[in-house]
Amino acid sequence: MRNFLIVVILLLFLILGWLFYKDHKTCCSGENGTSAAVSVQVEQQRTGPLLFKPNDSTPILGESWPAMRDSLLRLAANGDTLEITGWYFPNSSPPETEDIGRARANAIRALFPEIPNDRVKISIKAAQYDGTNGEAVEAASFSFRAKTSGVIETDDMATIYFPYNSDAKLNNAEVETYLDKVAQRVKASGEKIQLTGHTDDVGPDDTNMRLGQRRADIIKQYLLSKGVPASQIMADSKGESAPIGDNTSEEGRAKNRRTELRIIH
Repeated sequence: MRNFLIVVILLLFLILGWLFYKDHKTCCSGENGTSAAVSVQVEQQRTGPLLFKPNDSTPILGESWPAMRDSLLRLAANGDTLEITGWYFPNSSPPETEDIGRARANAIRALFPEIPNDRVKISIKAAQYDGTNGEAVEAASFSFRAKTSGVIETDDMATIYFPYNSDAKLNNAEVETYLDKVAQRVKASGEKIQLTGHTDDVGPDDTNMRLGQRRADIIKQYLLSKGVPASQIMADSKGESAPIGDNTSEEGRAKNRRTELRIIH
Protein backbone atom coordinates (compact mmCIF):
# COMPACT_ATOMS: atom_id res chain seq x y z
CA MET A 1 0.00 0.00 0.00
CA ARG A 2 2.82 2.37 0.82
CA ASN A 3 4.46 1.75 -2.53
CA PHE A 4 1.17 2.45 -4.28
CA LEU A 5 0.84 5.83 -2.52
CA ILE A 6 4.40 6.75 -3.53
CA VAL A 7 3.63 5.95 -7.17
CA VAL A 8 0.41 8.03 -7.07
CA ILE A 9 2.25 11.01 -5.56
CA LEU A 10 4.97 10.82 -8.20
CA LEU A 11 2.34 10.75 -10.97
CA LEU A 12 0.63 13.81 -9.50
CA PHE A 13 3.94 15.71 -9.46
CA LEU A 14 4.56 14.78 -13.09
CA ILE A 15 1.05 15.86 -14.15
CA LEU A 16 1.29 19.19 -12.28
CA GLY A 17 4.75 19.84 -13.70
CA TRP A 18 3.51 19.23 -17.25
CA LEU A 19 0.51 21.52 -16.74
CA PHE A 20 2.76 24.31 -15.37
CA TYR A 21 5.11 24.00 -18.35
CA LYS A 22 2.21 24.15 -20.84
CA ASP A 23 0.67 27.22 -19.15
CA HIS A 24 4.02 29.04 -19.06
CA LYS A 25 4.67 28.31 -22.74
CA THR A 26 1.23 29.60 -23.77
CA CYS A 27 1.70 32.79 -21.73
CA CYS A 28 5.07 33.76 -23.10
CA SER A 29 4.89 32.48 -26.67
CA GLY A 30 2.84 33.26 -29.75
CA GLU A 31 0.35 30.91 -31.33
CA ASN A 32 3.08 29.03 -33.19
CA GLY A 33 5.48 28.92 -30.29
CA THR A 34 7.36 32.09 -31.33
CA SER A 35 8.17 34.90 -28.94
CA ALA A 36 5.23 37.20 -28.28
CA ALA A 37 5.46 40.64 -29.97
CA VAL A 38 6.14 43.63 -27.73
CA SER A 39 3.98 46.71 -28.50
CA VAL A 40 6.13 49.82 -28.94
CA GLN A 41 4.69 53.21 -29.90
CA VAL A 42 6.93 54.88 -32.48
CA GLU A 43 6.47 58.57 -33.31
CA GLN A 44 5.94 58.97 -37.05
CA GLN A 45 8.12 61.70 -38.54
CA ARG A 46 7.22 63.47 -41.79
CA THR A 47 9.20 62.81 -44.88
CA GLY A 48 9.45 64.96 -47.97
CA PRO A 49 11.88 66.40 -50.48
CA LEU A 50 12.45 69.63 -48.56
CA LEU A 51 11.66 70.24 -44.89
CA PHE A 52 12.67 72.66 -42.12
CA LYS A 53 12.64 72.43 -38.35
CA PRO A 54 11.05 75.30 -36.38
CA ASN A 55 13.27 78.39 -36.10
CA ASP A 56 15.86 76.78 -38.37
CA SER A 57 16.78 77.79 -41.92
CA THR A 58 18.86 74.72 -42.78
CA PRO A 59 17.08 72.64 -45.46
CA ILE A 60 16.52 68.97 -44.69
CA LEU A 61 16.75 67.24 -48.07
CA GLY A 62 14.91 63.95 -48.52
CA GLU A 63 15.51 61.17 -51.02
CA SER A 64 13.03 62.73 -53.46
CA TRP A 65 14.77 66.13 -53.50
CA PRO A 66 17.01 65.42 -56.55
CA ALA A 67 13.95 64.53 -58.63
CA MET A 68 12.12 67.66 -57.47
CA ARG A 69 15.15 69.85 -58.19
CA ASP A 70 15.54 68.37 -61.69
CA SER A 71 11.85 69.01 -62.37
CA LEU A 72 12.15 72.67 -61.33
CA LEU A 73 15.25 73.12 -63.47
CA ARG A 74 13.42 71.74 -66.50
CA LEU A 75 10.55 74.18 -65.93
CA ALA A 76 13.03 77.05 -65.60
CA ALA A 77 14.75 76.15 -68.88
CA ASN A 78 12.42 78.37 -70.95
CA GLY A 79 13.72 81.53 -69.30
CA ASP A 80 10.91 82.14 -66.80
CA THR A 81 11.74 83.53 -63.38
CA LEU A 82 11.76 81.02 -60.52
CA GLU A 83 10.03 82.42 -57.44
CA ILE A 84 11.11 80.80 -54.16
CA THR A 85 8.82 81.53 -51.22
CA GLY A 86 10.12 80.84 -47.73
CA TRP A 87 7.45 80.31 -45.08
CA TYR A 88 7.62 81.41 -41.47
CA PHE A 89 5.34 80.28 -38.63
CA PRO A 90 4.11 82.99 -36.23
CA ASN A 91 2.26 80.29 -34.25
CA SER A 92 5.35 78.17 -33.55
CA SER A 93 7.05 78.23 -30.15
CA PRO A 94 8.91 80.51 -30.02
CA PRO A 95 7.12 82.48 -32.79
CA GLU A 96 9.02 82.77 -36.06
CA THR A 97 9.57 86.12 -37.80
CA GLU A 98 9.84 87.16 -41.44
CA ASP A 99 13.62 86.85 -41.16
CA ILE A 100 13.46 83.06 -40.84
CA GLY A 101 11.23 82.86 -43.92
CA ARG A 102 13.68 84.96 -45.91
CA ALA A 103 16.63 82.89 -44.65
CA ARG A 104 14.88 79.69 -45.76
CA ALA A 105 14.23 81.10 -49.23
CA ASN A 106 17.86 82.19 -49.55
CA ALA A 107 19.09 78.78 -48.41
CA ILE A 108 16.97 77.14 -51.10
CA ARG A 109 18.18 79.62 -53.71
CA ALA A 110 21.75 78.38 -53.03
CA LEU A 111 20.61 74.93 -54.20
CA PHE A 112 20.11 76.30 -57.74
CA PRO A 113 23.51 77.74 -58.78
CA GLU A 114 22.67 77.11 -62.46
CA ILE A 115 19.95 79.79 -62.50
CA PRO A 116 21.19 83.41 -62.84
CA ASN A 117 20.26 85.89 -60.13
CA ASP A 118 18.11 87.94 -62.51
CA ARG A 119 15.84 84.91 -62.98
CA VAL A 120 15.28 84.18 -59.29
CA LYS A 121 12.85 86.03 -57.05
CA ILE A 122 12.80 85.62 -53.25
CA SER A 123 9.47 85.92 -51.39
CA ILE A 124 8.19 85.15 -47.88
CA LYS A 125 4.82 84.03 -46.55
CA ALA A 126 3.29 83.59 -43.10
CA ALA A 127 1.91 80.08 -42.59
CA GLN A 128 0.54 77.86 -39.82
CA TYR A 129 2.91 75.39 -38.20
CA ASP A 130 1.09 72.03 -38.02
CA GLY A 131 3.88 69.85 -36.69
CA THR A 132 4.41 68.51 -33.17
CA ASN A 133 7.36 68.57 -30.78
CA GLY A 134 9.68 70.48 -33.10
CA GLU A 135 8.88 68.24 -36.06
CA ALA A 136 10.39 69.21 -39.42
CA VAL A 137 7.68 70.35 -41.85
CA GLU A 138 7.28 71.78 -45.33
CA ALA A 139 8.19 75.48 -45.22
CA ALA A 140 8.68 76.63 -48.82
CA SER A 141 6.92 76.75 -52.18
CA PHE A 142 7.88 77.41 -55.79
CA SER A 143 6.27 79.16 -58.74
CA PHE A 144 7.31 80.60 -62.09
CA ARG A 145 6.82 84.10 -63.42
CA ALA A 146 6.21 84.24 -67.15
CA LYS A 147 8.52 86.31 -69.31
CA THR A 148 6.89 86.92 -72.68
CA SER A 149 6.54 89.61 -75.30
CA GLY A 150 2.92 90.18 -74.26
CA VAL A 151 3.25 89.99 -70.47
CA ILE A 152 5.90 91.59 -68.29
CA GLU A 153 5.86 90.77 -64.58
CA THR A 154 7.35 92.87 -61.80
CA ASP A 155 7.23 92.44 -58.04
CA ASP A 156 3.67 93.62 -57.54
CA MET A 157 1.92 93.40 -60.91
CA ALA A 158 1.83 92.10 -64.47
CA THR A 159 1.53 94.33 -67.54
CA ILE A 160 -0.32 93.08 -70.63
CA TYR A 161 0.36 95.03 -73.82
CA PHE A 162 -1.96 95.94 -76.73
CA PRO A 163 -1.41 97.01 -80.34
CA TYR A 164 -2.18 100.57 -81.45
CA ASN A 165 -5.84 101.58 -81.03
CA SER A 166 -6.77 98.02 -80.09
CA ASP A 167 -8.99 96.78 -77.28
CA ALA A 168 -8.52 93.11 -78.17
CA LYS A 169 -6.12 91.00 -76.13
CA LEU A 170 -3.00 90.06 -78.03
CA ASN A 171 -3.44 86.79 -79.90
CA ASN A 172 -0.64 85.31 -77.86
CA ALA A 173 -0.72 81.80 -76.40
CA GLU A 174 1.76 82.80 -73.72
CA VAL A 175 -0.53 85.59 -72.51
CA GLU A 176 -3.43 83.16 -72.30
CA THR A 177 -1.25 80.67 -70.44
CA TYR A 178 -0.36 83.39 -67.93
CA LEU A 179 -3.99 84.37 -67.44
CA ASP A 180 -4.95 80.71 -67.03
CA LYS A 181 -2.46 80.44 -64.15
CA VAL A 182 -3.84 83.62 -62.57
CA ALA A 183 -7.38 82.23 -62.82
CA GLN A 184 -6.39 78.95 -61.17
CA ARG A 185 -4.61 80.80 -58.38
CA VAL A 186 -7.38 83.22 -57.41
CA LYS A 187 -10.12 80.60 -57.65
CA ALA A 188 -8.23 78.55 -55.09
CA SER A 189 -7.08 81.42 -52.86
CA GLY A 190 -10.04 83.81 -53.00
CA GLU A 191 -7.71 86.73 -53.80
CA LYS A 192 -9.02 89.64 -55.85
CA ILE A 193 -7.73 90.99 -59.16
CA GLN A 194 -7.41 94.70 -59.97
CA LEU A 195 -7.29 95.48 -63.72
CA THR A 196 -6.44 99.00 -64.91
CA GLY A 197 -6.48 99.90 -68.60
CA HIS A 198 -4.10 102.52 -70.09
CA THR A 199 -3.57 104.15 -73.49
CA ASP A 200 -1.11 106.38 -75.28
CA ASP A 201 -2.00 110.05 -75.88
CA VAL A 202 -3.19 109.70 -79.45
CA GLY A 203 -6.86 110.81 -79.63
CA PRO A 204 -9.24 112.70 -77.31
CA ASP A 205 -9.04 112.16 -73.57
CA ASP A 206 -12.58 110.77 -73.25
CA THR A 207 -12.03 108.34 -76.13
CA ASN A 208 -8.83 107.08 -74.52
CA MET A 209 -10.62 106.69 -71.18
CA ARG A 210 -13.19 104.42 -72.84
CA LEU A 211 -10.46 102.55 -74.74
CA GLY A 212 -8.58 101.93 -71.49
CA GLN A 213 -11.76 100.57 -69.91
CA ARG A 214 -12.32 98.20 -72.82
CA ARG A 215 -8.73 96.96 -72.47
CA ALA A 216 -9.34 96.16 -68.81
CA ASP A 217 -12.71 94.59 -69.59
CA ILE A 218 -11.33 92.25 -72.28
CA ILE A 219 -8.95 90.75 -69.71
CA LYS A 220 -11.81 90.55 -67.21
CA GLN A 221 -13.98 88.67 -69.69
CA TYR A 222 -11.22 86.15 -70.31
CA LEU A 223 -10.82 85.52 -66.58
CA LEU A 224 -14.59 85.19 -66.19
CA SER A 225 -14.57 82.57 -68.95
CA LYS A 226 -12.05 80.61 -66.89
CA GLY A 227 -14.37 80.49 -63.90
CA VAL A 228 -13.15 83.44 -61.81
CA PRO A 229 -16.18 84.94 -59.99
CA ALA A 230 -17.06 88.50 -61.02
CA SER A 231 -16.89 89.54 -57.35
CA GLN A 232 -13.13 88.86 -57.41
CA ILE A 233 -12.37 91.13 -60.40
CA MET A 234 -12.28 94.93 -60.44
CA ALA A 235 -11.68 96.72 -63.75
CA ASP A 236 -11.19 100.45 -64.36
CA SER A 237 -9.38 102.86 -66.68
CA LYS A 238 -6.86 105.66 -66.39
CA GLY A 239 -6.84 106.39 -70.10
CA GLU A 240 -3.77 108.37 -71.10
CA SER A 241 -3.27 109.93 -67.64
CA ALA A 242 -0.59 107.54 -66.30
CA PRO A 243 2.04 106.94 -68.99
CA ILE A 244 5.13 104.84 -68.26
CA GLY A 245 6.75 105.60 -71.62
CA ASP A 246 7.52 108.71 -73.66
CA ASN A 247 4.52 109.50 -75.86
CA THR A 248 6.76 111.33 -78.33
CA SER A 249 8.15 108.01 -79.64
CA GLU A 250 6.48 104.89 -80.98
CA GLU A 251 8.44 102.76 -78.51
CA GLY A 252 7.20 104.88 -75.62
CA ARG A 253 3.59 104.87 -76.83
CA ALA A 254 3.72 101.06 -77.16
CA LYS A 255 4.62 100.85 -73.46
CA ASN A 256 1.59 102.95 -72.57
CA ARG A 257 -0.93 100.76 -74.42
CA ARG A 258 -1.44 98.28 -71.62
CA THR A 259 -3.57 96.72 -68.91
CA GLU A 260 -2.01 96.37 -65.48
CA LEU A 261 -3.03 93.34 -63.43
CA ARG A 262 -2.55 93.29 -59.68
CA ILE A 263 -3.46 90.46 -57.31
CA ILE A 264 -4.80 91.86 -54.04
CA HIS A 265 -4.18 89.66 -51.00
